[in-house]
Amino acid sequence: MTFIANGSRQGTLPARVMVAAGLANARKGSSRIGVSKSYLQAWLTLLSDYQARPEAVGVIATRSAQTQTPGRRGLVLRYVLATLQQPERPQRQKGGIPLDWYETYSDQAAMLMALPSYDAVIRLVDKLPLRERMRGRVSGSAAKAFEVYQQRDWSQMPVNGCWISDGKSLNLKVAHPIHGRPFTPELTLVIDGRTRYIVGWSVSLVENAIAVADAYRHGMKHHGKPLFVYSYNGGVETNKMLDADITVNPQARGIIERLNGVMPDRLAKRFLTYNGIGADPNAVRIRGQQMLSLSNALQDGRELTAQNKKTLKILPTWRQLIDAVHEKIDDYNNHHGHSELPKVNGKWMSPAVYRQWVLEQQGDYIEYMTDGELREMFMPEVKRVAQRGWIALENNQYFSKELITVDRQEVRVAFDIHDPTEVIVRQMDGTYVCTAIWNGNTASPVPMARVQKALKERVKRKIKPAETKIQDAEDELCPALEHKADTDFSKFIPMESKPDRISSRPYLFESEYEDNLKKYGNYR
Repeated sequence: MTFIANGSRQGTLPARVMVAAGLANARKGSSRIGVSKSYLQAWLTLLSDYQARPEAVGVIATRSAQTQTPGRRGLVLRYVLATLQQPERPQRQKGGIPLDWYETYSDQAAMLMALPSYDAVIRLVDKLPLRERMRGRVSGSAAKAFEVYQQRDWSQMPVNGCWISDGKSLNLKVAHPIHGRPFTPELTLVIDGRTRYIVGWSVSLVENAIAVADAYRHGMKHHGKPLFVYSYNGGVETNKMLDADITVNPQARGIIERLNGVMPDRLAKRFLTYNGIGADPNAVRIRGQQMLSLSNALQDGRELTAQNKKTLKILPTWRQLIDAVHEKIDDYNNHHGHSELPKVNGKWMSPAVYRQWVLEQQGDYIEYMTDGELREMFMPEVKRVAQRGWIALENNQYFSKELITVDRQEVRVAFDIHDPTEVIVRQMDGTYVCTAIWNGNTASPVPMARVQKALKERVKRKIKPAETKIQDAEDELCPALEHKADTDFSKFIPMESKPDRISSRPYLFESEYEDNLKKYGNYR
């Protein structure tokens, strides 16, 4: 080893041995020639340990002309990456890896000597591509964000060519439509990738297959069928309820996620029960306690306190939330200039205008749903008992004569959250019974003529006291009478008054005329 070390530095060794000595050195700098005796001893020790520990070969790997990673640091780098590339995403803690190295190779002097400084290894880690540094720390669609991608040209898609759906919890509390207690609702949106038009939406109690299916049904009811669907392939949209041919690719969710990052938050901020980012943390904490107190009082059936009544007053109802969502989506579709759409006169086109323009230019080849298909499509359902032609649902009453065939039986009631005017009733085995109409058999409890008469009499009773007050007020405006001496006392002498003569008005009955004639006959 002394001979080779001296010869490598003096350049007296054969050419191939000089090349091997240069590779064994693996150091930068043109002034560093040859290899030292101690380094050769380390190589010899590694070679002798190879039979017992094959992983030591990672240190023996030498640097070639194409790689810049020193071979003696390769194994340490692998230890560092093995610690960092975990789904828990641990932070880089200085000293953690060398301690593990010392424990593993405590009986091997060559391996301990081959250990570089931790900072040197971290510099090697930072030189790795971002994809390699993030490998193991992310998975699934998140890992795809570090891979190459193909940019999509949505202009090649027709209208309804591809729909994208996603759900998001709203950062607010509303009254539950069944028990009335505060809860956090879920908003599901379905957007057309070509036009960025929101074709369907649904608000539900939780993010589940019912909400997604209802959003798709709403979209297909008004805008026809899509050709493909992009979803995030989560537990909701792989549910057996949605067992259909679906093209899944999480990368397309960026379109819907950008919308979900803005619209639900702006919608929730319209209500006093907003508890998202930007709200005062202390106010959110106090409001949360008040909501919890109200929920417990309603659940236990206790009498509401003054504070509970105040909290209940600001708690939005389910219908208020539905109306607000409808208004917000209508504003987005018809009045929002979308930056991903073409410009007209220097202004971005709205999704509704662009959708209509594309349909006019390329033709409307959308397949629309029939009434029968819509009736058989999936809708949210609840169990109810029919009572003499009526079904009760969310404080609404629905009627159909056909319900008498299932009177006092438990039935399935399918409803559309966007249209409360009717519900579809089926037997428990799915057999169609009827479509019940909201207040479909409602009549006035008394005849309308009698109602109108009673209203008029009530109005007269209210007007009479008011007329008296008005007359009193006008009398107060009359000037005081002047006092004059009056010597004419003839006005105090009573005079016989004469009744009015018989008027020339027409009489409906002869008896009425004769009675009037007898009464006033002497004054004709």
